[in-house]
Amino acid sequence: MENIDDTHSTQRGLHGLAALYFKELIRLKEDEDREAFNKLVQTILPDVEGYIASRLSTSVRNGYIPKGKYKVEEFVNALYLQAFERISEIEDERDLPFWLFQKADELLQETIVEEEYNTRFLDDIEKFSKTEWIQMQEDYSVDSEGERTLLEEFNDPSYPKYDYQLVDVFIEDPEDEWIEKLNEELGGDQMHKHINMVLHRLPAPMKSIYDLAVNQRFSAQEISKIKGISVDEVESYLIRTRKHIRTSFKGRYPQRNVQS
Repeated sequence: MENIDDTHSTQRGLHGLAALYFKELIRLKEDEDREAFNKLVQTILPDVEGYIASRLSTSVRNGYIPKGKYKVEEFVNALYLQAFERISEIEDERDLPFWLFQKADELLQETIVEEEYNTRFLDDIEKFSKTEWIQMQEDYSVDSEGERTLLEEFNDPSYPKYDYQLVDVFIEDPEDEWIEKLNEELGGDQMHKHINMVLHRLPAPMKSIYDLAVNQRFSAQEISKIKGISVDEVESYLIRTRKHIRTSFKGRYPQRNVQS
């Protein structure tokens, strides 16, 4: 089997690698070589583990599950077992990437009972003062033990990391003068922290669908298959999520004064 170097691959490129090595996975299944099968899945599509970790960390933060009760590894092992036993169900090799994410979602939904709406945050998102936004960011930074604990389970330095960016939020007017000023004065790290904080306060489906679109680069059609909802619902979630993030930036960083 060839060595796989995906260091410089885009997410869509990784999806293509998954399809390319589909026949190899089928062969390993036929040979009952589960160890090699799991290793290949992890190599060609590592992000499914990060997706699971992110979903669990969000649930810990929001109180849907107790801290320390579940480990990412437990869900990953269950997912790989399911993939090994049921990979023959996949008729089109191009379906492998979002089939794995779909199965990951199903495993998580058996454990996590998520609230559809965080009504207080959504109702007040346009009313929060600049001071309140700063306090929320401080509270979020302090209350990050759950996420750190979960993500510390990944000790592979090659594991992909993602930064949330304005370009994925303000997709309709990326050249706006105020947006350029935000990019200039805040810097990538501060923008990432703010978007990450807001996403953790939004309803869980909004964050997970946004992550699938922005970090994993799945299309709305693919996300609809992963989530078992219509394409229109996926697009509605993405529109509302971007709207809430834009509103939060405009509340925390008014156009007349970008400094936090």
